[in-house]
Amino acid sequence: MPHLSLPADFSVQRKSAGERRIQQLRGLLADRRNILVLMHNDPDPDAIAAGYALERLIRHLLPAAPVTLGHGGMIGRAENRTMAQLLVPHAVRIPTFEAAALLPAYDAILLVDTQPSASNHLLFEIDYPPERVILAADHHPPKRSQTRAVIHDVRPEVGAAATLLAEYVANAEMEIDATLATALFYGIKSDTRGLSRHTTDLDIWAYSALRNFVSTEMLNQIEHVQLPRSYFRGISDALMNTMLYRCAEATKPDPEEKDDDEQVENQSGAQPCTGYISVSLLFQMKRPDMASEVADLMLRMEDVSWAICLGIFEDRLVISVRADRPNAQAGRLVRGIVGKNGTAGGHDTMAGGRIHIPNASPAQRIAELHSLVPRFLQSLGAGAAAGFLLLDQSSL
Repeated sequence: MPHLSLPADFSVQRKSAGERRIQQLRGLLADRRNILVLMHNDPDPDAIAAGYALERLIRHLLPAAPVTLGHGGMIGRAENRTMAQLLVPHAVRIPTFEAAALLPAYDAILLVDTQPSASNHLLFEIDYPPERVILAADHHPPKRSQTRAVIHDVRPEVGAAATLLAEYVANAEMEIDATLATALFYGIKSDTRGLSRHTTDLDIWAYSALRNFVSTEMLNQIEHVQLPRSYFRGISDALMNTMLYRCAEATKPDPEEKDDDEQVENQSGAQPCTGYISVSLLFQMKRPDMASEVADLMLRMEDVSWAICLGIFEDRLVISVRADRPNAQAGRLVRGIVGKNGTAGGHDTMAGGRIHIPNASPAQRIAELHSLVPRFLQSLGAGAAAGFLLLDQSSL
């Protein structure tokens, strides 16, 4: 079986650090009786790939290790669901309301594509001993928190958690088969949009090295899965409820004329828009990741620099944002909008958030959803823009 070779330009110090991390991982898990590799809630391809690779890595280091792969939430998107069915049909879904009762049974938990202080995993709202969180392998910006995993490998400059796991696999001199290669390759491809966004030399190395071992048949099954009719109904609803807002021409403001609203706009941290902002409203989503799927689609529209999708799933508002520029600071924008009312995170070009409103009526949730729109527009410098429906024939 083949192995992954680390990049030729890897320094001795960098290679030694990776080898020490593998040895530390083996030592910390050697005597554990019940190990959980925990993906974030509603796992995407990067989380599935990283979780699967870490599970395989633990079994390589400790063949008799009692390890479980798990997550909260749901896997909804057709491609993600197919990937999970092909690669990790054994993964355990742990309902959020059972986390406090079930997770203490694990004496070691390893987080992938998330970190202890993030809010998108099952540990967030339970009292789990922090010293049992052995690893956090993540590529999202670190949170301002003292809560850290024993091995805290958080590298926001890297494009995918699957890239980090590819490096682990190489450092462990672990054999790589077509299934593992396909998982990691698709995880990186998905999160970096084929190396077109938020990409480093390490991502390029992993993507290129893994491509040599990929199963094209399995990759085709994932990427070209047939879609249910409900998918097209959801897209139709999204298109019917998408507004376009023309961005103001970029001008240098006069410091003497700033009002309070403009001060808030500048403090949002996000780059002002150019062209158009697309805003889609989904009032009754059947799965939470529909919002990200719609945002991805709308950003492909010509002249759209920001795509925002706001939806309602069960008792929460779901936010998904995409931007077309590498320094757009989408994550900062969403964190500013959500504030203390919910949870948010992301990178420069893609971000998401959730606001739980469990005691609200359906009408109140819809009103809350509408109230987010002017806040996003104001933050992006288009507060005075008059929107028009995407499918309004008169605007074509």
